[in-house]
Amino acid sequence: MNTEAKSEIRNHKSKILYLFTRTPLHVGAGASVGAIDQPIVRERHTGFPVIPASSLKGTFADAWNDGLLDEQNDQGQTKRVRVRKDGTASDAAWLFGSDSDKHAAAGALQFSEARLLAFPIRSARGGFAWLTCPLLLQRAARDGVIPPARLEKLPEPADDHAIFDAGTNSKLALGDKVVLEEYTFTTTAWTGLTALGGDLTQLLPSDRIWSEITNRLVILSNGMMSFFAQSACEVAQHVRIDDETGTAAGGALFNQQNVPSETLFYAVVNVFKGRGVKFKDKTPDQAIRAFQGQDDQGKNQPEKPGVRNGSVFQFGGDASTGLGYCTVQLGDNREVVK
Repeated sequence: MNTEAKSEIRNHKSKILYLFTRTPLHVGAGASVGAIDQPIVRERHTGFPVIPASSLKGTFADAWNDGLLDEQNDQGQTKRVRVRKDGTASDAAWLFGSDSDKHAAAGALQFSEARLLAFPIRSARGGFAWLTCPLLLQRAARDGVIPPARLEKLPEPADDHAIFDAGTNSKLALGDKVVLEEYTFTTTAWTGLTALGGDLTQLLPSDRIWSEITNRLVILSNGMMSFFAQSACEVAQHVRIDDETGTAAGGALFNQQNVPSETLFYAVVNVFKGRGVKFKDKTPDQAIRAFQGQDDQGKNQPEKPGVRNGSVFQFGGDASTGLGYCTVQLGDNREVVK
């Protein structure tokens, strides 16, 4: 690796991007031979749902389409491009990369896949709980979402036990037990639960639903977390209507799997200095501000796209039927632990 590349890696900024589903989310993995015709994308080794980095980048890049440039092709037709043949470039080229082979350059923003952190599930008391597990929490600590010291002495519960608030004012507990779906778990004590809940609350401080995480947090074993993440997603049945008869078309019934509302994902966003001739003097801080819809002085520019705290973006398929709408927030002063 040359000296310039090493310097770029050392000098980049890293931020955490949070995605909180407002409606069910379907980022499809393609066709399946199982009972689910259209499953969601999952990690191979854990079964946890993920949002691929390509889905994140594509959605955000699409929001910058209004700033693309007009250019005529060889047939005299006007098309919208990030970079013209003469090298004139839009902010979309700076942030997400050039679309010109003559002026090729990567974007300043680099996205990881969005990983699961908290998964909602039915509870016999209190309506629902948010599930997580030691593996998800340790990953989050490694990525800078929560302080690593917060997880000291965190035990992994046995498969029939869980860490949750079992006090007299608990929203979930039935004595020393919690009932999730049709499974009953006995409490395992851990003194760090309240402090962890406080850390998680601060990830989305303006969301009134997420503010209840401290009272609804349940930590399961890694194995039980994987089981619920695979078995407790929504399954919606769809059918195509025949235009002529107005009834269901034959053989057109299919099942679609969706991640439920109120699921929390996070992704790491690495931000580099500008690439390409026009943006070579742009800094990572400038790219972060542009991604948030701010000018170089940090002032909001409402007329420009941006990931502002509480912004709503749509990810995955079926936007026209209300799927995939998420509250998106770029973490404040939460840089990745190296």
